[in-house]
Amino acid sequence: MAKRLGLFGCVALVALAALSAGCVSVPQQTANMKAAGVEHLTAGQLRDMLLQYAGEFTQAIEFAADSIRAADDDPEVRYRALLWKIISARSVREAALLSDPLLGLADVWLFTVQARIFVESPPPPYDVLPGPHRAVTIEVMRRQEARARQLAIGVLGPERAARFELRVLEFAAEHPIDPLTLGRTSVMAADSALLGQVGGGIGGTMAATYWSARDIADRTSSINDALGKELRWNIELLAHDLATLPAVDSTLGGLRSSLDRIAALADTLPALVSGERAVVLEALHAELATLTAEIDAMRIETLEAVSGERMAVIEAIARERLALLDAVTSERLATLAAVDSILVGAIDHSESLVDHIFWRLLQFGAVAFVMLFIAAVVLLRMRRPAR
Repeated sequence: MAKRLGLFGCVALVALAALSAGCVSVPQQTANMKAAGVEHLTAGQLRDMLLQYAGEFTQAIEFAADSIRAADDDPEVRYRALLWKIISARSVREAALLSDPLLGLADVWLFTVQARIFVESPPPPYDVLPGPHRAVTIEVMRRQEARARQLAIGVLGPERAARFELRVLEFAAEHPIDPLTLGRTSVMAADSALLGQVGGGIGGTMAATYWSARDIADRTSSINDALGKELRWNIELLAHDLATLPAVDSTLGGLRSSLDRIAALADTLPALVSGERAVVLEALHAELATLTAEIDAMRIETLEAVSGERMAVIEAIARERLALLDAVTSERLATLAAVDSILVGAIDHSESLVDHIFWRLLQFGAVAFVMLFIAAVVLLRMRRPAR
């Protein structure tokens, strides 16, 4: 009996080993996270942490920029604060949504350093912010850089974060923000070796499929959250550009000069009345007629200019809305196409997985048949001497 149990135990172990060889596990960390020793977080958890930081960063920048715009009436200062808010929000969102969350963490940290260097030593014409406003922007960016550093320490550990900080500071000093385009160099240009794959085999394919769906969901959610704000901010930029057009400025300047002439004429009336009332009245009527005609012409020109600018604003808003709708439609179609490709890939991988399981079961049946045949031969030989 003991020999029978031992034989069946061996068969069970063989079967368990055969089934274990066919099991597939999905990696929870990317290849870069494993190489960096980040084992206490999954890739999904790190992505959620980055998106939360990006949202808090955007809120802090928005509050600081709105405070500057509310405290200063200078159009140039208000314009620069609005531009700082738009570019900062877009850059931190793009950095946080990199395909590899560990690269996203590095790029978010790098952007805070680049932005802090830019606001501490802004090139012309970005040095128009007065002292108190510049102090606010510097304080905000230093605080955000410190928060990004603490996030990196929590993910990488103090020692790895300290070594990586030297690379971040060096790269930010070599690649500052471009003062002409306000563009920045991402961490993706630092080292192509960082662009590793998630893994190999069926597990890597399943992980890649999962991350493709996760990227689509995260980008769609980010677009929905930022759509209203960024559209309103860009309309404000458009309004500022239209307000600084030369035609509008010349029309308003002509109207202002006409009003100054009327005020100067009104100041001279008391002195003229005492001497030559009739001549003054005649000249006054002529001057008033001339001024009235000039004011009418200026008013008509102003109304035409304002009407033209209003139509231009309406057309620009309509084009912006159509472009936005086209972008949303193309994004939705791309999302549906990506989902379709993911479903087709999942079906193909499911078919290969079924074939794999079938062959494993066939191997298991063959092993079981051989073991049962050996057991039958042993039992027959054990019973033959007894007879």
